[in-house]
Amino acid sequence: MDSNECQPFIDSASNRLKKLTEANRSLAEIESLDELLLRLLVLAKEVTDAEASLIYLYNSENGLLEIVSIKDDRFGDRAEQLFKGTVKLKIGEGVTGWAAKNRESVRVEDAQGDPRFSNKADKQRNFTTKSMLCVPLVYQEELLGVFNALNSKGKPFFDNEDLAVLESFGNLAAVAIIRSRLLEQRIEQERFRAEMRAAAKIQQLFWPKIPRLGEGSHVWAHSEPAASVGGDLYDVIPMPDASWLVYVADVAGKGLPAALMMAALSAKIRSVAPLHTEVDKLLASVNKEMYGLMSDEGFFATMVLCKYWPCSGKVQVARAGHFYPLWIIDHEVRELAKLDGLPIGVDYEAEYEKTESVLSPGEALLFITDGVTEAENKDNELFGDDRLADYFEAADGPPWAEGLLERINSWRDNAAMNDDLTMVEIWRNPSR
Repeated sequence: MDSNECQPFIDSASNRLKKLTEANRSLAEIESLDELLLRLLVLAKEVTDAEASLIYLYNSENGLLEIVSIKDDRFGDRAEQLFKGTVKLKIGEGVTGWAAKNRESVRVEDAQGDPRFSNKADKQRNFTTKSMLCVPLVYQEELLGVFNALNSKGKPFFDNEDLAVLESFGNLAAVAIIRSRLLEQRIEQERFRAEMRAAAKIQQLFWPKIPRLGEGSHVWAHSEPAASVGGDLYDVIPMPDASWLVYVADVAGKGLPAALMMAALSAKIRSVAPLHTEVDKLLASVNKEMYGLMSDEGFFATMVLCKYWPCSGKVQVARAGHFYPLWIIDHEVRELAKLDGLPIGVDYEAEYEKTESVLSPGEALLFITDGVTEAENKDNELFGDDRLADYFEAADGPPWAEGLLERINSWRDNAAMNDDLTMVEIWRNPSR
């Protein structure tokens, strides 16, 4: 073969290398998957000298191969608009389905005479496939789709060199699809983080400003979600009878669903609180109001609720499956009378009990969620009841809660929070 005879071969190889280089550059420059796949189709069509090229992507939800991008000179720029999504093949159906099922590239010299051939796409586009190349797009054993080139224009059918070139473009298409997925995931994660930051700011609006109770009585509160938002809830609400309604609740679950349910519960309590003078009746009313929403969505909430009169220290308490309040007297925790009551949202007809006591000067009532006793350190040890009792024996108080929070955070050190944590304390000044 003389130099003149070699020149067409050299030109063809040079052109194909140039197109592959251009395709690689497109992969780095083009962000849109649709735009990038179309660019790869154009280059692959040119380099294989095909009448048309198209890409099927595998839809794992319905198990079908679907045309997502097409380049056909008969329709110009309208090809994708006209035919995207119009042809769907089962795995194993047609030559394209065969290539997908067997994860194997295939070159067909006479499509109409091949028993595997399906004319679905031909009928849709009024096209006659004579010869074809099919390259499966696979990433780590996962089927992504199939890259096709149809009808060689410069020769009777495609040769093995054409197949090798299309396989190179197929590899680029697979990389483009995976990169697009990762980009979409990153965008979705960033969107989710932004939404969670916004949700956290909104949730903070539900925390009440700590009021002055007067008459030598005080209240302190703190709530901290384990994630951006959580299901713990507290409130301090002035009542018409000169008392304050104080409660702590814990919606089962974490994150945004629990936070949304927490918001609904907060609104419901504020709406029905003025209608009841007794805490047990109020708790039963809240349960009935919230039962449908919570049971339908598989939620429930524990709660301890009290009314406190600063002028006398009188306390009225009801409980819905929550931790008992800690009644702290002279560095020791006294137990309240036994109070039964199911969590909110478990039984529509649930009834609740109440107890009445008097908070004397120097005494405190501390409401907590399980994030206090179940806080974990880096060794996965729980803070527990014993450490809680040890704290009260040694600490100065009242108030107790702020120092308890510092003790828990110090004990937990760098360990991440494993549960939402909430504390609300009511206390009276000691007698002088």
